[in-house]
Amino acid sequence: MQDIQRKSLKLADRVLIGGIVLLVLVFLGAGMARSAEILPSVGIARSTEGGDSRLYSGLAIRTGLAPFIQTEVGVAYRKEQFANNAGTATTWPLTASLWFAPIPFAYAGGGVGWYHTSFSFDGVPLAGTLAATDQRFGTHVGGGMRMPLAPMVGLDLNARYVILGDSSDSTVPSDYDPKFWSAALGLGVKF
Repeated sequence: MQDIQRKSLKLADRVLIGGIVLLVLVFLGAGMARSAEILPSVGIARSTEGGDSRLYSGLAIRTGLAPFIQTEVGVAYRKEQFANNAGTATTWPLTASLWFAPIPFAYAGGGVGWYHTSFSFDGVPLAGTLAATDQRFGTHVGGGMRMPLAPMVGLDLNARYVILGDSSDSTVPSDYDPKFWSAALGLGVKF
C-alpha cells in the first residue's frame, strides 16, 4: 500500500515539475519569439482646454513582456502656444507604458511619464529667469491598432489622454493647461 502511495506521489511531483517547466518554457519562448520593435511616429496633440492642434514627433521601443502584454519606452517632442499665442511651451516627455493586446491588431493600457517643459514668451525666456522650466510626473491612458505591411514592418495608430497635475512653481504661467489628447501614426520596424 505504501509503495502505491509513494509511486503516486512521485508521479504527482513529476507532473507538477513538468508543468512548471512547460510554463517557464512557454513564457520564455513567447518572449524570444516576439522581437523588439522601434516606432518612429508623428501625430497631433491638443490641450483639453481647446485651442489649436499641434504636430509632434516621437520615438518608442516596444517589446513583448509576456503573451498579450507589451512594454514601451518612448520620448517625444511637442511645442504649443498658450496665453493667446503670446507664450510657447516646449515639452520633452519620457514615458513608460504597459499595453494589453488580447487580439493581435489592437491594444489598450496606460503608463507614466516624466515631462520636461520649457516656457518662453515671444522667443524670450520668462522675465526674471534665464530659463523657465517645469518638470513633473504624469500618467496616460490610451490604446491603438496595428496593421502589418510586411513580416517585419507595420503601421501603428494610437491615441492617448495625458494627465498632469498643476505645478506649484511660481515661474510656470498659471494659464498653461498641461493635460492634453494626442493621436499618432507610427511605422513599427521589428529587429
